[in-house]
Amino acid sequence: MICKKCGCDTFINDGEMLICAQCGAVSVDIGIDLNESVTNQLNQIETETGNATEEIQAPPPIEEVIAEQQAAEAEAEAKEPESEAAAEQKNEPEPEDDKSKKSQKKNKKKEIFEFCLPIIIAAILAAIIKMFILANAVVPTGSMIPTINEQDRIIASRLSYLSNDPERYDIIMFNYPDNEDTKFVKRILGLPGEVINVIDGKVYITDSNGKRFAAEDSFVNTNEPPRGTSGPFYIPKQGEEITTDGSYCYAENGMNVGSTSFLSKYCEEENGKYYVEENLYFCIGDNINISMDSRSWTNKYVAESKILGKVIFKYYPKFEKF
Repeated sequence: MICKKCGCDTFINDGEMLICAQCGAVSVDIGIDLNESVTNQLNQIETETGNATEEIQAPPPIEEVIAEQQAAEAEAEAKEPESEAAAEQKNEPEPEDDKSKKSQKKNKKKEIFEFCLPIIIAAILAAIIKMFILANAVVPTGSMIPTINEQDRIIASRLSYLSNDPERYDIIMFNYPDNEDTKFVKRILGLPGEVINVIDGKVYITDSNGKRFAAEDSFVNTNEPPRGTSGPFYIPKQGEEITTDGSYCYAENGMNVGSTSFLSKYCEEENGKYYVEENLYFCIGDNINISMDSRSWTNKYVAESKILGKVIFKYYPKFEKF
């Protein structure tokens, strides 16, 4: 190699640069050995460059590409049946036996529900009727003979006195004044403000206007002559003032209406005075000779709020309307 500037053929190799030893001109080292034929060196460089290019750019053989593609497809096919099997298993219909068992179980529940539903409805209706409409009872004694016999079953209407007051001769079911856990059945004979006298088994009434008359006795037991004398009994009116001497209570007309228990049972206190709280009724049994009723009770009167209903019929052992 000869320096183009000064013609010197001596160069100093400084890495990639060649420096002229005489004038210092710089030339690029193109990798050509000056002691070897330039043509041979150029051919060698071209060959190496071509091989490198081929090594970098040449695509893989078609056989390898096809083989890789086939392997990928085979792998995908192997996964696909597994996925399809899982989907089929998920959507697979239940076996007939399982379906049949579930259907039988469902039908059995339905049958039980359909069987129990009418019973439940009937029980609810019976409870509603018993609490708000009708009262049912078995009469344990013969105090109402001949109208109601011992062990007769009776029905009372709870609705009878919603808009009407009890009337004389009504047969009523009520909480016994001396023990309200017990139910009694008697006939009303005395109304508020009246006086009751029983003379030789015959009941006489003096009403609030002072008129005296004998009570109806067509319902009284005639198997033996009525007997017994008691009274007079005064039935205080609602709102009437009651006084007490510490042992007994007295109405405004001065008549004895009972012991001091009358106050707590039938009265309310206002400013140190006692007033009858509600309507009171005097009741006697039709079998007057043996009946335990208002004539003998400690708390002689039936308060209107304690009346459970008006007896309207008996249904056992035979039906009879009152």
